[in-house]
Amino acid sequence: MSISIEGLDADGRLRLAPRDEDQRDAARRWRQLIDERLAELIPDGNVDPRPLHESMRYSLLAGGKRIRPVLTIQVATDLGATEEAALDVACAVEMVHTASLILDDLPCMDDASLRRGNPANHLEYGEDTAILAATALLNRAFGVIAECDRLPAQTRLDLTRLLSDSVGSNGIIAGQFCDLQIRHGHGDDIAGLTEMYGQKTGALFVAALEAGARIAGVDDVWVKAVRDYGVNLGLAFQLLDDLLDTFGSREDIGKDTGQDDEKSTLASRLGAHGTQQEVHRYVESAASALEPLGRSGLQLANLARSYTRTTMDRVAV
Repeated sequence: MSISIEGLDADGRLRLAPRDEDQRDAARRWRQLIDERLAELIPDGNVDPRPLHESMRYSLLAGGKRIRPVLTIQVATDLGATEEAALDVACAVEMVHTASLILDDLPCMDDASLRRGNPANHLEYGEDTAILAATALLNRAFGVIAECDRLPAQTRLDLTRLLSDSVGSNGIIAGQFCDLQIRHGHGDDIAGLTEMYGQKTGALFVAALEAGARIAGVDDVWVKAVRDYGVNLGLAFQLLDDLLDTFGSREDIGKDTGQDDEKSTLASRLGAHGTQQEVHRYVESAASALEPLGRSGLQLANLARSYTRTTMDRVAV
C-alpha cells in the first residue's frame, strides 16, 4: 500500500496524508468481521434467561465506530500477525468497552438517555438487568480470551492480565470514580482531569493497542512504542469527545450532548481553541511514539491524524 506525503511540520517531520482507500476498506471489512463475530460469541436472545441475553445483545450489537477492536486488529496485522489470530481478542476488547458504556449511562453515574443512537440500556431493560448485562459482558470477555486456541498460553495469560488492569481500580473503574469525585469539586484541575481521562478513556485504548502487539509477539521496545501511542491517542480521543459534546448534535454523535455542562472538563478549562491545540499535540506525540516501529508504524500514525481531521470537521468552533 502506498503512503503519500502531505508536507513537513514546523519541526521538519513528515506529515502523512489521510488514509488511502485500501486502509479505509480494511477498516470497514474489520468492522463487519467484528460485528459478525460478536453476534456469535454471546448467547442468542432466545436463550434463557432471555431478557438478560437480549440486554447484552442490545448494547453489544448496536453498532458504533468499533475503533478499539479495529485498532487491535490493525496493530496485530501491521506487526505481522493474522487478522484471524486477532479477531476474538478484538471482540473481547469491544465487550469490555460496551460493558463500561452500559454502566456509565446509569442514573447513578452519567445518567444518559441515549447511546449509539438508541435509548440507553437501562431505559429499555431496567437498571437491574442493565447492571447484570454489563457484568455478564465483562466476564464473557475474559472467557473469550481463554478460548483463543490460536494463541500460545502465555500470550493468553498476558492478554488476560492486560485487559484486567485496563478495567480495574487503576483503569476504567478508577476513571469513573474520579469522574464522580470531580462532579463534587475534587480533583477538577487540569492535572486531575488529565489523570481521569487517562484512566476512564485511555486505559482501554492502551490495552486494545498493546493487545495487538502481544498477539504479534513483538519485542518489548515495540510494545512500549505502541503503549505510548495509545496513551496519547486516548487523551486526544477524549478531548475530541469533549468538543463533540459541546459543539456536536445529538443526532450526529448518537448520544446525549451537553452532558458535561454541569461538570468541569478539559475542554471547559482550555476553551475550544486551546482544546484543539491539545488534541493536535497529543496526536503528534502519539505519532512520534511510533518511530521505533519504522514503516510498520506509518498506518497507525496516519490513522490518528486522519481521525482527528475527520472529527474536527464535525464540530463548529
